[in-house]
Amino acid sequence: MADGRDEGARVASDMRHRMANTFQLMSALARMRGQRAGEPDARRQLLWMADAIGSLGALERHRVGDGVDFAAYLAEMAPIWRRRHGGSPADLVLAASPIITPDQAASTLALIVQELVGNALTHGYADGRAGRVEIRLAPLGDGRWELMVADDGCGFDPAAPAARERFGLWFVRSLTAQVRGEFSLASDAGVTGRLVFCL
Repeated sequence: MADGRDEGARVASDMRHRMANTFQLMSALARMRGQRAGEPDARRQLLWMADAIGSLGALERHRVGDGVDFAAYLAEMAPIWRRRHGGSPADLVLAASPIITPDQAASTLALIVQELVGNALTHGYADGRAGRVEIRLAPLGDGRWELMVADDGCGFDPAAPAARERFGLWFVRSLTAQVRGEFSLASDAGVTGRLVFCL
């Protein structure tokens, strides 16, 4: 009986490894196409897609049972997100409580946090100022969790028409419903994106 369980675990591990490799290959292909794109908007969109595919693929490395160790995932991805935005002078700091998230929720949260971190590093310090971006994941009780990305960058007016039209914010708000969440954005001496969600 134990041998059967061991074999099943090995097969599952091999499958996760193959899936992670497939995601990595797809991400590399999208990045290569993006780097060769002549049009700036096409380049930006392809590189965004490459980052999203890579982030989703990394989830496979943190699968446990029927879910994903999301705190471990964040610990792996934080330095990767920082390297992707090497031109930003901001430090990236992570404080994440242990949590096992179901597959669908993990994918949704991965895309949300990647978008918020990317926005903070790209737009918050475009003027060259040094600073700090914090990712925090913590339980609130009653099955609710808080995922927060806060920066001390230059900020912006979230009520301005240009802000409402940004793809990233539209994308985050669209994904919020998938985790039965509530998303809020505040800009005061930086920007704080706060997602409260249930599993």
